Amino acid sequence: MTTANTPRDHFTRVTDGYRDVRAKLETAAGELERLKDQRAATMQSSRDAGRNWRQIFKDAGGAAGKEVRELQAEERTLAAEVEQLDVLIAELTPHVAELRHWAGQLRQQHITQLTAARRDAAINRLNAAMGAVFEKPEGQELLEALAQRADSVRREVIEDNNFMGGIGFDGHEASRPGFMAKISGDDRRKIADEADKRKRALIADAVLERLATLDDEKTRFEGDLEGPLAPLACER
Repeated sequence: MTTANTPRDHFTRVTDGYRDVRAKLETAAGELERLKDQRAATMQSSRDAGRNWRQIFKDAGGAAGKEVRELQAEERTLAAEVEQLDVLIAELTPHVAELRHWAGQLRQQHITQLTAARRDAAINRLNAAMGAVFEKPEGQELLEALAQRADSVRREVIEDNNFMGGIGFDGHEASRPGFMAKISGDDRRKIADEADKRKRALIADAVLERLATLDDEKTRFEGDLEGPLAPLACER
């Protein structure tokens, strides 16, 4: 059995791992906070019991009655509970810290793989759309029109006085017989490179002009590729 290794598959695996770790972190962090709250409440109750028996003891002129002894016992019991809670908190704290560390690592991978999965999805969508368009007569007409327009660019380069002057030629001589024969291989390469650059710019401009009118909603990703998971409060 083969394992899929597309960018989307990598993203799914990393995201599943991230979800799992942060679910464990959320549970452990919640338990840690509960223990801390319980410790604070128990500590306060122990202090209250201690303060109460001391006040009763003083009010009774130093007589240690039943109420005093009961409050003393309560103070000691609660103090012992605080110590037990301290042990639990000390044990759980580094575990939560470790889970938070791995959640942070996996979140970074989650975001990185999201970018890769989005890019791959966009490429696949574009290739599929272009394939569908260019199989139609209208698509072939578009290609032929672009090719025809691109062919005229090379002549425009040769007749461009500024560019040709930059490589040592007079663009006005382009129409004279034998002009191209005077051009060396290196200069021919420069002309071809400039023509190629202008062809690409021509095609890009034609597309970008229409892209500018496209609604932003048309370019948004959906589902799990819509955006990274919102971080939980316990991850911070």
